[in-house]
Amino acid sequence: MQLFFQFLGLLFTIVCQDPNDAVFSQSINVVLNGQLKHYFVGNVVVHASSRQEKNEYFPDDSTTFDDDGTPEFIEYLEPYDYDQFIDLNDLRVSRIYPDVNKNQVLPYDIQKGNMSNYMVKKYLGDGTFAFVQSAIRLSDGLPVVLKQIKKEYTWWAKMEAKVLNTLNQENNPNIVQMVDAFFNESSPVLVFKELQNCTTFDYRIYNYYHDLTSSDIKQLYYKLFQALATSHSKGIMHLDIKPANIIINDDQIQLIDWGVSDFYFPMKEYRTRVGTRHYRAPEQLIHYKYYNYAVDVWALGSIFATAVFKKYPFFNGRNNDDQLLKVVKVLGSEDFFKFCYKYNVRVPNDLYQKLRSYEKIPLEKFINDENKELATPQAIDLLNKIFVYDHAFRITAKDILQHEYFKDL
Repeated sequence: MQLFFQFLGLLFTIVCQDPNDAVFSQSINVVLNGQLKHYFVGNVVVHASSRQEKNEYFPDDSTTFDDDGTPEFIEYLEPYDYDQFIDLNDLRVSRIYPDVNKNQVLPYDIQKGNMSNYMVKKYLGDGTFAFVQSAIRLSDGLPVVLKQIKKEYTWWAKMEAKVLNTLNQENNPNIVQMVDAFFNESSPVLVFKELQNCTTFDYRIYNYYHDLTSSDIKQLYYKLFQALATSHSKGIMHLDIKPANIIINDDQIQLIDWGVSDFYFPMKEYRTRVGTRHYRAPEQLIHYKYYNYAVDVWALGSIFATAVFKKYPFFNGRNNDDQLLKVVKVLGSEDFFKFCYKYNVRVPNDLYQKLRSYEKIPLEKFINDENKELATPQAIDLLNKIFVYDHAFRITAKDILQHEYFKDL
């Protein structure tokens, strides 16, 4: 329980040595370890880093996709016209749920209120975006977690509330439940139903993943892919799938922290420096801005591969370029460059030279005595359908639920 509350208290204060990890908000000055992370100017995302670590794969004079070793990485996002005509056959449009959000999504209308219906049990911490408290709802004794957003970030709180209000209408137990949202004076407060006696999946992986049986893994990941299938059917991308954003107890598992999630619109550009590096999809690593729901499937698939192969993380890159290199070393160079060509992504010559000579490695090569009971042919087949460069052909969350791997549940 204490770990759960500590985790929530840290949701808004990510601490990591690599300033390219976990681009956490959409238009906010974020300070990580004293380093300016990124900020938004109009439709321009500016990433700033004081880190000057040598990259052995990509020298300082390399013109690659990486922003390491440079004072700024600037990501331009074109304004989106919600009234424009969209050709749904365009390569840049998602093949699933392309027009679920037919109109511009308006932020959730949070009403004025106060803390009078909640008895705070414990103050959990203060972060960049919010402070978090455990509490009891006095009207019915429901244990809750209060996330009070700092008033300068009110708009983002309204959008997170909109996402969760939309998702909670589906009553999916594998998605965190928002039970209230109100303004306490000038600050918005999001209230979540507490999952009793839980810990983060991150903790479970580090300490217990060696003990997970094949049955355990199937049950856990079926529920997580159910959460994604629900989210995607409502036109929502989570965009920060990682073990730390999954909580679990003996009976239940939930996908939490929808703070950087977004509604999908066809032909809209999205930030590629979102989420945590180890779980970014190839289209994000090459800064392809017209990505879609498939990035979530890749991210959760990467965590699934961790459980199956007992290799944490499965793609373990030190920075954005190294992460791309780790993926190419497994999936091969030929399909990667076909992917780039199809979507008209220019690959600088020096990057081409770094990535050009790798043959695809069958995932069976990762099977060893320690994981052979988990890495079944069905699990390998599912991972082969997830680890596909071209997101248009990557298996969807909905189809994953029908995969043979889960047939005995």
